[in-house]
Amino acid sequence: MITLPEHWGVRFTPTVHTHAEGPTDPRNNKLHPNFVVVVTGAGKGLGYHIALAYAQAGAHGIVIASRTKSDLLRLDDDDVKRLADATKAKFGRLDVVVANAGIISKYLEGPDGKQRLPIGVVEDTDFDRVINTNFMGSYRVAKHFVPQLVETKDGPQAFVCITSLAALTSSSDLTPIAYNLSKIGNNRMVQHIHNDHKKDGVQAFAVHPGAVLTPQTEMHHTTQLGVGWTDLLTDDVKLCGGFLTWLTREKREWLSGRYVSAAWDVDELTAMKDEIVEGDKLVMRMVV
Repeated sequence: MITLPEHWGVRFTPTVHTHAEGPTDPRNNKLHPNFVVVVTGAGKGLGYHIALAYAQAGAHGIVIASRTKSDLLRLDDDDVKRLADATKAKFGRLDVVVANAGIISKYLEGPDGKQRLPIGVVEDTDFDRVINTNFMGSYRVAKHFVPQLVETKDGPQAFVCITSLAALTSSSDLTPIAYNLSKIGNNRMVQHIHNDHKKDGVQAFAVHPGAVLTPQTEMHHTTQLGVGWTDLLTDDVKLCGGFLTWLTREKREWLSGRYVSAAWDVDELTAMKDEIVEGDKLVMRMVV
């Protein structure tokens, strides 16, 4: 069993959740009648369930974008611009955009013939593909959709980037270096969006979706530490979507510009609001 470092904030709230329930149940987060959300990487797994959660919460418009693995390398700036233009033409507003698309480095074959993830800069030769998809892909989403968030003054104006605890590690024990660095970049970009656009009302959140077994990880045999991924990734795939309906239902400036976990208890988190605003309590402020 792996014990994660306390400073990673896994239990920043004393209570943590594995499923969306109570205040994070999408059915308990009624969205305003004109609510429009864009979710990238929504073809399967996490993104699919995020889009579904917004539907359950009553979103008026849900724009989903998905690419096959082979198409990811061809996702360019023009593609994202066309998606943004089509969203504006169809709905005329944007409340939330969720940059979810992401990949991990290609598997290697271990001495036992089983697949494993690369370790370190020498083995991980997939930098260009991973950084282009995970970091540059999120940047392109921000570049073309943040202006629409700025215009939607009567909504939450929320940019959400799906990140990972991997941003907080400095080794390849669990995940490859290219993936880890891409998530560090995502976290820092969220902080920039918050600082640069809070005057416009825009909020930005880096959200860890929980320890979820997805199509990205279900093919792994074991972690580099010898622990099975199915034993480590035990949170429900619907956890993040439910959390996001709570997070973006209304303005939550006190959490903007920060890393937050979908597993945290939102009532306990809200109770710490004043301490979080002071900036001393939240060890997960994005200095990573």
